[in-house]
Amino acid sequence: MDDAKVVARPTLAELQGMTAELGRGIAGLARTELEEGRLEAAHDLLEGLAITNPKDPIPWAMLSQVERRRGRLVAARLCAEVAVRLAPDDEQVRLVRAEALLADPREAGRGRGELRALAEAPGAPGERARALLRAMGELPLEGAALAAG
Repeated sequence: MDDAKVVARPTLAELQGMTAELGRGIAGLARTELEEGRLEAAHDLLEGLAITNPKDPIPWAMLSQVERRRGRLVAARLCAEVAVRLAPDDEQVRLVRAEALLADPREAGRGRGELRALAEAPGAPGERARALLRAMGELPLEGAALAAG
């Protein structure tokens, strides 16, 4: 069997000369669209980013959030899995996958397990994981320990 060399092909973003700064700007605009509930606009921007630079986990993770809000749970899960494959150690990306897993009753246990693993993470991913675990009754409510003491 021939050992073929794997040749890294440039992304469409690289071929078009799209800078990382421009990509971040478009992702920021997509975040605003998502937060404002303009899911189609957010989807279109993120889909364009994912097509032009499929190696970037951020558009994939954000597309997962859009698809989950649109009720397209299989698409949300697929986008989250792509993001995790691209950035397996990124806590925000793992949080997005956990939320996609929670939306599927057959995978909710895996989602809770991922949240438990993320609960000790610093910053926003850890805070969100702890909040979701509290909402599911898997962690005591904040202040409950103080009231009991």
